[in-house]
Amino acid sequence: MRAYLWPMQRLAVLDNIDSFTNNLVHRLEPMVEQVIVTRNDDPKAMNRIASCDALLLSPGPGLPEESGCLMDVLDAFHGKMPILGICLGMQALAQHAGARLLPLSEAMHGRVAHIQQVNGSPDWLAGISLPLDVGLYHSWAVDDKTLPDSILPQAWSHQGVLMALSIPDKKSVGLQFHPESVMTPDGDTILQAWVNSLS
Repeated sequence: MRAYLWPMQRLAVLDNIDSFTNNLVHRLEPMVEQVIVTRNDDPKAMNRIASCDALLLSPGPGLPEESGCLMDVLDAFHGKMPILGICLGMQALAQHAGARLLPLSEAMHGRVAHIQQVNGSPDWLAGISLPLDVGLYHSWAVDDKTLPDSILPQAWSHQGVLMALSIPDKKSVGLQFHPESVMTPDGDTILQAWVNSLS
């Protein structure tokens, strides 16, 4: 695995076969030297990720354990490189660390949530004021009553759903919302703040 050279040289994106992945990649390309995209059904995914400095887990349909090599990737790289998990990616981070997921009573597809409550001063929120509007596309959520001590809850929606978490000793951050969505006006600032936090 490469030694860290900041600003970030190569960002791996694990594509959980989701249409939002391309939007995320386009947003991130100006922020890093190179973005390496690999699908979760690519037999070379592990090698591609190992050549990079940090990892983004994309959104995707279904549950983490149904998403190709997603959980195997976390087995291999969690704690060995910084990771940002978006939507399904956050759920995978939480589940891998021992938390549980729960189905929402109503699917939140193409809906706006308002983040009004934040725990501490998350790096990804640098320079952004509350309340924060964010775009949602999910029908499952992390049950914040099941978080192990290793997971720090960071933000909640106005409906009380966990919107962000971190696992500090593993250099991992999870966002339940979609920063690449037009419904997240500060999305680029959030992504850039995460990249900056790695330097």
